[in-house]
Amino acid sequence: MIIDMIKIFITGPPGVGKTTIINRLYETLKLYGYNPGGFITYEIREGGVRVGFTIKSLNTNKEGILAHIKQPNGPSIGKYRVNLKNLEEIGVKSIIDSLKDNNVSIILVDEIGPMEMTSIKFKEAIRHLLDSDKPAIMTVHYRISTQLNKLFYTERETKLYMVTRDNREAIPYIIWRDIRSRGLLGDR
Repeated sequence: MIIDMIKIFITGPPGVGKTTIINRLYETLKLYGYNPGGFITYEIREGGVRVGFTIKSLNTNKEGILAHIKQPNGPSIGKYRVNLKNLEEIGVKSIIDSLKDNNVSIILVDEIGPMEMTSIKFKEAIRHLLDSDKPAIMTVHYRISTQLNKLFYTERETKLYMVTRDNREAIPYIIWRDIRSRGLLGDR
């Protein structure tokens, strides 16, 4: 097992706070002078009801619709249709660009889920990320978390954090302590 650059996965039921954890880690990394790359997704709500998701590149701040109930075409996942163009031009591009950019110290991916898995280019980007020398923190849909080894086997060390309502406040600090104690981000 290659243990030089760990790949961290965060999973838990929908709405438990996985994206909030990634956001907190992003802010902490920036505060300490690190340059995280990758992407984050956000819910789109209308009248308190979730109607879709946006995707935002941490590299460029480019943002677009990932999936929406009114998306006219694309793969269907539940009541949503996935915008493959935005997924690939924003999400996949942010992963690939982060892998190539020596200034990017860690890659954040929010999330690996059924919507993202509709894209072959996304799956290939995750494969490259897992095989890379860069540390990464990725949220993963709870249904996919049990299939990670089957879908994306890697010889890199991996760690899976299960988020619950009871531990969600502590998880960002636990992950931060873990990556700092391993020296995964170099000296700052």
